[in-house]
Formats: sequence, structure tokens, C-alpha cells
Amino acid sequence: MDFLYDVIVALHLLGMAVIVGGWVVTRGAKRFPVAIVWAARAQLLLGILIVGLLEMDEGGRPLNYAKITTKLVLSLVVVAMAEIGNARSRKGQSARTQLDAAGGAGVLATLVAALW
Repeated sequence: MDFLYDVIVALHLLGMAVIVGGWVVTRGAKRFPVAIVWAARAQLLLGILIVGLLEMDEGGRPLNYAKITTKLVLSLVVVAMAEIGNARSRKGQSARTQLDAAGGAGVLATLVAALW
């Protein structure tokens, strides 16, 4: 079980790297990066899996539900902005606002995870 948890956490960290790194690298691009959309989706699912695995650990540390809720809300913002930005990009419209919102929320979620 520990190995599975470690793999999921590693994938979660890689998803964060794709969102934040993709935002920084593609700020001037004409199209919304599809990698950010898939990473945002994966982040949401992997985060839910992480919480579920921690809930199953009977002797583990208590969970901080305020932090989990904050990260869930930020994750939903990232996913929503990525999906909207991707749809706008496919229609040939500018998605810079959505890209900045997704990237900014991704950075904020990272800060919450590391500093809280």
C-alpha cells in the first residue's frame, strides 16, 4: 500500500509540474496547451485518490480537512479554467485569461500544499 501511495504522490507532483511549468512556458502561445488540461484532470483524480488512501490508513495521522477542502476548490478552479481555455482555444478565441487563472491557481495550490 505504501508503494502505491508513493507512486500516486509522485504522479501528483508531476501533474503539478506540468501545470505550473506549462503555464510559464506557454504564456505567449496562441493555443491553450492540451497537456495542462490533462494534467489538471489528473491532479483532481490523483488528489482524491491520495485523500482516499490516507482515509483508509487507520493508524495514520489525522487529516487536515480545511487544507484538503482548500486544495479541492483550487483544483476545481484549475480544471474549470483549463477546460474553458481549451474550448476557447479550439474555437480560435484567446484563452490567455484562462491560462493565467489555471496557472495562478496551480501555483497557489502548490503553496498551500507546501506551506500549510
